Parts: sequence; structure tokens; C-alpha cells
Amino acid sequence: MQRIQQIFSDLATLTSIDGELTRLAFSEQDIKARDYVINLCKRYDLSVKIDPIGNVFIRKQGQDNNLPAVAFGSHIDTVVNAGKFDGTLGTIAGLETLFQLCEQNIQTRYPLELIIFTCEESSRFNYATLGSKVMCGVVDQAALSKLKDKQGLGVEQALKDIGLDFNKVNQAKRSGSEFKCFLELHIEQGPRLENEQKTIGIVTGIAAPIRAIVKIKGQADHSGATAMHYRHDALLGAAELALELEQAAIQACHSTVATAGNLTAKPGVMNVVPGYAELLVDIRGIHTEARESVFIALQNKIKEVEKKRGLEIELQLISKDQPIVLPTEMVEQLAQVTESLGYSYEIMPSGAGHDAMHMATLCPTGMLFVPSHLGISHNPLEFTEWKDIEAGIRVLQQAVLTQAEIV
Repeated sequence: MQRIQQIFSDLATLTSIDGELTRLAFSEQDIKARDYVINLCKRYDLSVKIDPIGNVFIRKQGQDNNLPAVAFGSHIDTVVNAGKFDGTLGTIAGLETLFQLCEQNIQTRYPLELIIFTCEESSRFNYATLGSKVMCGVVDQAALSKLKDKQGLGVEQALKDIGLDFNKVNQAKRSGSEFKCFLELHIEQGPRLENEQKTIGIVTGIAAPIRAIVKIKGQADHSGATAMHYRHDALLGAAELALELEQAAIQACHSTVATAGNLTAKPGVMNVVPGYAELLVDIRGIHTEARESVFIALQNKIKEVEKKRGLEIELQLISKDQPIVLPTEMVEQLAQVTESLGYSYEIMPSGAGHDAMHMATLCPTGMLFVPSHLGISHNPLEFTEWKDIEAGIRVLQQAVLTQAEIV
């Protein structure tokens, strides 16, 4: 565990903002974290490849390298002011698995491949799991060309800044025939395992988000000289839409959730009625119809608010990922491995999206959770006990070896 804890500690120091952990995709610190991981691998018989979108592949050869790879992994980019376990756990677990096999001279029949997916978090471009979407053919270069970060920088320039060619992005797509299976270990990011006093979560399905930007155009006016009934207040229109999201998600049931994650208003001063506002919307669920009902409710409310307040409202859809049900055989195998190691477990869905949801479109995919204290994630207070981290890594390692077949 000493090596594992050291890697967590080292990666947590690679941040763009002093005093907090912020490592956005394609940033200088993100590349430093990538290079740190690659340097750790140099002392072992491992090969490293970086694809045109920035995904990293760390491979250990098998006895028969014509066979598809047993793959596993996660990500190392973070949200703003993050905790140190989200994504990083799955990456470090994969590294530790490879390092131990190299140190113990354990050979597997199938080759092994640790994948560190780029830009899993939506914090930079309001677009999540970018690397795995490109790799799995869910999105292509044309769609990515429309994305911008808060500074107005596009994906093309972000890639150019780190030495990658945007025109080669489509070459990052891989075939399902290259993989026997994929496994991802992650912190739960919710309270269920801790509340149920279980060590391992075995995921049955992954909720997927509908993400959109609502752009609201009103009219900026003097806050003192404009009577209330003459106003076209963009911020209040956005507020009505945010409240509608909450109610629609409650009524949709099936554990559907909806979030108005950010509201910006312009000109953003105390004495001017806001003439423009933008609302970032995230709607998630495993039940497709329930999730869609929330999106429809938002669209209907937009028409109502436009008419009521004299606003022009544009709904810009960013992404609409499909919820994923993971294969029963993968769930059962992970349960058997967990039982064989003596850990308690919970069979459960994932409310958060992960790269595994796209890998599941290529090959049989399994996902493991370990507890998050108080369910906290995307927050500096994010915490998982080291004993639970060790348990998760042990289950992942055993599952990988079961799939890859020791020779």
C-alpha cells in the first residue's frame, strides 16, 4: 500500500491552483500527471502509446499477443477543486496490477492493457468522457469541433497545445475485436455502500446524462427606472427553468435526477436587470423514458417562459448518452471473485457516468465500486478508507487475472 499511497499523494500535488486540486483535461498539469505515470512504467517491461485524442495505453504483452486484450482503467483529469480519488483510483489500481505482475514474473495468456482516458470530466468543455467517446466511435472530429471551454478555446487548439493533431482524431477509434473485456474500479460517489456497510459495489448499469445549455436573451434595463411589468429578465426566466427541472425529476421517479449546475447572468451587476443568462443542465437516469420526460418538461417550460416573460430562449443540446446495462455474466463473475476474497458486496446501479459506459458498446464490461465516505465526491472532502482501496484493487486484480488466464 505504500507505493499506492505515494502515487495518490504525488498526483494530488499536480494542480493548476494552489491550495486545491484542479487538473483540467489537456492542461499543463494534466500532461505533467500523464508523464508522471508514464515515467513510473519505464522500469518495467511495459509499452506505452498515446492516441490522437490523448488517451494513454500501457500494455503488458501476453503469451499470445494475437488475442484481444484484457483492458482496465479510468482517468486522471479532475473537476475544479476536486478530491483525489475520483478516477485516479482506477488508474492507480491498474498500475499496481501491472507492476505486481511484472515484479512477480507472472505471465498471462491474454495481453493486458491499462487505459487512461483523457477528458473524462466535463469541467473543461461541458462535455464528459470525451476520450472514451472518440475511442469507441460515439463521437467524431466534426462534433468535437464545436466544443469550447470558458476561455473560448476549442478542442483543436487544446490538442495543438499538447502536440496532438486534431485532424487525426478519428484515427483514435478502436474496434471491439481488440478487447476481450474491460474493467473499471471507481469510488462510488454516493452513500449506499457505506450505509449498507458493504466493501464492494458491483455495478449492473450506468446512468447516462442528457446535457444542454439554455441560452436566454432578454433585455438589460435600469433596475430603478424599469417597472416590474415592463421587464424581460433573463435571470428570472432561467430560475423558473431550474425549478422546473427539479420538479420534473421528482415526478419522473426511477431514481432520475436533474441538475442546474451553473447559472450565469449578464451584465452581472446589481443595478441592471439581467439581459442575458445561460443555464447548464444535466439530466441523468438509467430509465430512458423517465429521463426523457424531464427533458420534454424542460422544453415545454421554455415555451411557457418565453411567452410569459417576453424572452428568446435557445436550448442547445450538448450530449445525449444512452444508459447502459452491463452484461449479467460480468456481474456474476465479479461477484464470484469478491466472494472468493471474502469481501461483502452490493449489487447496484451507477448514478454517475463513467468511461465504462462507452467501453460497454465495444466489449463485455464490468465495473466495481468502493465506498465514498458520506457519499461525498467532486469535493476536497472526498475520502475512501485505505483498507477499502486495497480491497477494490485486490478484486480488480483477481478479476483481471481470471479473464487473462495465468500460464
